[in-house]
Amino acid sequence: MELAIKKWGNSAAVRLPSILLESLNLKLDEALPLINEIRERAAHSTGRLPYVNNFKINTYVDGTNCNWTQEFARKALRWERRLELAMEGSRFFDLVRWGVTDEVMNAFYAEEKTKRSYYQDAFFDANKEEYCPIPLKQINFSQGLYKQNLDY
Repeated sequence: MELAIKKWGNSAAVRLPSILLESLNLKLDEALPLINEIRERAAHSTGRLPYVNNFKINTYVDGTNCNWTQEFARKALRWERRLELAMEGSRFFDLVRWGVTDEVMNAFYAEEKTKRSYYQDAFFDANKEEYCPIPLKQINFSQGLYKQNLDY
């Protein structure tokens, strides 16, 4: 029984596309071939469900289907992270790291307000909701090293 419990403990799962996409944040000029590699790997995945085989997402070809600039590279990288890491719990943290959380979340709320009544008063409060409050016990324990996050 003890062995079975150990099998179900927490474990870290790091996938190659996650590592590649994370490394590209610093080297956008080298992003084109690596993003295309990720797209090719996804296109030839044996783990795909049959119903997703009815479309093709092409690789990026500078001058043909995109104008590969620094700005486009950043947008492509963010889009690929969104697709590749969907449902893995990293999207919000990506938005915070990129500094676009309020823009993205408030656009989402604006759209959803037209469809769902419970979003009528929803908004994202920038500089407050990106971070959680630090427990007072931890602040006291740090002997002045920790400062409470803004607006808490």
